[in-house]
Amino acid sequence: MQTFSGVGVAPGRVLGPVRQMPKPVQEPRENVNIPADVTVESQGQRIKDAAKAVQAELRARAATASSEGKEVLEATALMAADPMLVKSAIRLLSPEAPGGARTAERAIWEAAATVADSLKALGGYMAERVADVLDVRARIVSELRGLPAPGIPASDVPFILAAEDLAPADTATLDPPR
Repeated sequence: MQTFSGVGVAPGRVLGPVRQMPKPVQEPRENVNIPADVTVESQGQRIKDAAKAVQAELRARAATASSEGKEVLEATALMAADPMLVKSAIRLLSPEAPGGARTAERAIWEAAATVADSLKALGGYMAERVADVLDVRARIVSELRGLPAPGIPASDVPFILAAEDLAPADTATLDPPR
């Protein structure tokens, strides 16, 4: 028998199959050579498209969520296409950017880290939004990589969810009876 410890999010004891939350999105490598035929404009458009796709997916989830979950998902959707985040990432694509040009994945990773650090420094409610920014970052990087977004595994039967961490957007969609 294997024992797991953690924090439960629903009261009571249950028995059922365990579904594992996918591992967190891995940080894109630094100092990757960008092919000569790749333009800043094309990579900037990839970032914009990925951010819009993530925003649309979060809005679609919000449309079917409960009231509190709906609010969390709508707020996270707004962050996904935040002009400050997207523009900051696009600036990092340029060869003139401090440290040189980055891939689209690396640019959004670093831009979101900067936004998260700024929110953390503000403290209070703003610091509480850091997890949302990092979740959006992971979703955009996944979209850029052509991979499924991190999230709760689909299941037709009730299950026990095992995860290292849950993003607010995932917690908002949990259905305790399932």
